[in-house]
Amino acid sequence: MAVKDEVFDRKVGRVRLRQPEDMTPEELDRYHNTPTGKMNLSRLFAVAETMAPHLTAMNMAMATQITIPPMERELLCLATLHLDGGSYEIAQHVEVAKMMGFPDEKFAAIAAERYRDPVFDERERALLAFARQVVKTVRVDDFVFDAVAEFYDSRQIVEAVFVIANYMMILRISEVAEIEIDSTVGASFWKKDDET
Repeated sequence: MAVKDEVFDRKVGRVRLRQPEDMTPEELDRYHNTPTGKMNLSRLFAVAETMAPHLTAMNMAMATQITIPPMERELLCLATLHLDGGSYEIAQHVEVAKMMGFPDEKFAAIAAERYRDPVFDERERALLAFARQVVKTVRVDDFVFDAVAEFYDSRQIVEAVFVIANYMMILRISEVAEIEIDSTVGASFWKKDDET
């Protein structure tokens, strides 16, 4: 059964989203002053008030501190989301990827799971094969691991697993809650953070 959101007075999904009157001062500041603050996903995360600040910190680290190049981080996000089928996050990250200059051919190849497509270079192909095995089988075989290790060091491999696992978790939270795609401001979030 869907829950009505009093702030926007419309169906938002199965879980009552965090309301401004229930927000901490930090959440309220974000709600009023950031592009993502009023998003259904942000308000859904805030319901888990002891977890949300840590998830936000991890996402900020992924946006600003990991050593995987931003385009490859986004490649991981898109592959993970398409493999798992998360409509809310796919809508957000298509906008992010467009802002970053992803060609339409890469979108199509990722959506169709054509990871050997010539539109990808060998580094991207290795990363996509790695993402597929992490998502679909959890364990990564030696051939796929060795291929990704040709291009990425140990830190980057662990970071890649963090990115994949993070988006698998976010996808599950948003899909279980059945939140509506309210706006696609993911690009403004990533652009802002990548520029700092």
